[in-house]
Amino acid sequence: MSIQTHSSDSNGRPRPRAVDGDTAPEAATDHRDDIEVEAGSRSRTSPSSPRTWVRSPSVVAVVVWLLATPVGFVLPGLVGRDPFSPGGPVLPLLAAVALTGAVLLAALRWRVQALAGAAAGLAAAWLALMLRTALHGTPFGFGGLAGDMMRMAASVTRYSVTATTSDTTILGLPSEYPPLYAWSIGRASALLDIPAWRLLADAEVLTMSAALIAAFVLWSRQFNAWVAFAVSSLSLAAWSDPRKAFEVLALAVFVPWALETFARPTGRRLHWLPAGLLGGFLVVTYQAWMVYAAFAIITLMVLTWRAEPNRGAYLRHLGLVVLVSFIASSWYVVPYLWSSFGEGGEMVSDLYISDSYTSGMLPFFEINPLGILEFVGLVGLVWLWRSTWWARPLLLIALSAFVYRMLAMARFLLSGHTMFGHYTVRLYEVVLAIAGVLVVAHVAPIVLRRMRLTPPRAVGAAALAVVLAWAGVSFTKGWMPDGSAYSVSAHAEPLPGGGYPPYAPRTGKRTWFPVEPVRREVEKITGPDPQLVTLAVDERLFSYLPWPGYISNDRTAGSTMSRWDERMSELRRLTRTTDPAAFAAESATTKFGGIDIFVLRRKPDGWAWNDLRFAPAQFDKAHWTVIDGLPQDVVVAVRK
Repeated sequence: MSIQTHSSDSNGRPRPRAVDGDTAPEAATDHRDDIEVEAGSRSRTSPSSPRTWVRSPSVVAVVVWLLATPVGFVLPGLVGRDPFSPGGPVLPLLAAVALTGAVLLAALRWRVQALAGAAAGLAAAWLALMLRTALHGTPFGFGGLAGDMMRMAASVTRYSVTATTSDTTILGLPSEYPPLYAWSIGRASALLDIPAWRLLADAEVLTMSAALIAAFVLWSRQFNAWVAFAVSSLSLAAWSDPRKAFEVLALAVFVPWALETFARPTGRRLHWLPAGLLGGFLVVTYQAWMVYAAFAIITLMVLTWRAEPNRGAYLRHLGLVVLVSFIASSWYVVPYLWSSFGEGGEMVSDLYISDSYTSGMLPFFEINPLGILEFVGLVGLVWLWRSTWWARPLLLIALSAFVYRMLAMARFLLSGHTMFGHYTVRLYEVVLAIAGVLVVAHVAPIVLRRMRLTPPRAVGAAALAVVLAWAGVSFTKGWMPDGSAYSVSAHAEPLPGGGYPPYAPRTGKRTWFPVEPVRREVEKITGPDPQLVTLAVDERLFSYLPWPGYISNDRTAGSTMSRWDERMSELRRLTRTTDPAAFAAESATTKFGGIDIFVLRRKPDGWAWNDLRFAPAQFDKAHWTVIDGLPQDVVVAVRK
């Protein structure tokens, strides 16, 4: 049996076309040979001709996105609506309905694949408009500067002063976390001379928008452009988080990349060079999806190798993909591995227990539109396991992620380490949503033909329009301030010099940490931009200022190589050193180097850092310049 796509005869009727040199039968009678979901009609114009290139849905999508996204960026500011007001969501909702209607009318008039590309470009630009509407009035990104977003801001600030891979807080250590996203923002900050933390919100919006375009471009290589549009849109509806926009982008790339690189697509397999570059991109952006799908990737390689007529060529393809991926990611991987083997450490980051660790394990049993779509995808993947090229790899990826989660839960029982297993649901939920779209697009024409029904052309377009309009409305409600605590946090975060964004909520504002007063007073003593190791009671200091730190305030936020527990032991030892001269000497020569600036908070029982207390008498004026009287009971000691 040969798996076929379709082209059209002179009367516009579909006719089978063999792929990779197989001979196409005159008529397809088995539904396994009737895959309309796959990319079909190829122009008779030469594939390399300018006409074909310009009419490509992928090219149209990228061009429309580049032209429309700036409009989506500036329009919320021009309208100027308070995002907390009842009229706040009106602009994105109105735009969603208008764009959906325009695309529907155009699809009824012109039956061209390029229109799907235009729809994808407009949808991505709308995504930018919607997210910018939610953030209108605040310079902060989703989540403000709390938790992971505080550390991301610190990371981009660190990369604004260095181009080499670096730990967020501690100088001399390479990054353990994939650095490309933060590195790109930090380097843009240095180039544009704009504080890095101010670029984070725009980066979140742009990256989320780019995720939809990247997914469409990759999926449209193998599937009908309208199907690719539905897949790329609904996969973001299944899971997306603007705070972690780089994870969303990596997932949007990973699934189609894995299918094209390791499976046997009916169209042309992705060449080893772009496949390797995308693999390297995934490693330096967010490699967890590759880890969760590792069982599937290994299984796919074996199954595909056994089915390949030229096994040697397939092995060369895999080898070259791995080589290029390694070269593309070596600037991050090599320093990390070198430091891991040379310095060692203790992994503590996966000791954090999320409230969602045991929730949402089976999203395809939830009674909502996405849950139903995912259930259809799961059933369809099992049913079409042997009859379509895409069912097997998608099901294997979903199973691999679920198996990883079960193993992670078992390890958690034994050791307390989570292995970040709760994040796996994001992968298999998106995979099953993708599968749901492909199964419906594959099965619906077969059922209609067997029932001898020929629905009006408007039915399919209208159904897609309704689904996408629902996704747009749901996404808007989910990420505007009235539906997202992360959007509220972006407006409730105080500015570094004091005060709040103009639309800050009346209640629930976050307490100000006086970064600007601290910076001014310290730089009076040290000069501009001191590169002195600092122990800070609030890590928002590092979100704004590229000062090196001694330790992360949160144990589970410390990198493996930082040896957090040992650094904490050094701090505990210092609190017990009562002699001021000894304290000055020992704080300058800890096991991990000296601490030159203490930024602490005055409490009745001493100067506080987390649960530790330093005595004011330890900071003798012979060794320290003490800055007292700062807002929020902050006190600073700078080594003389």
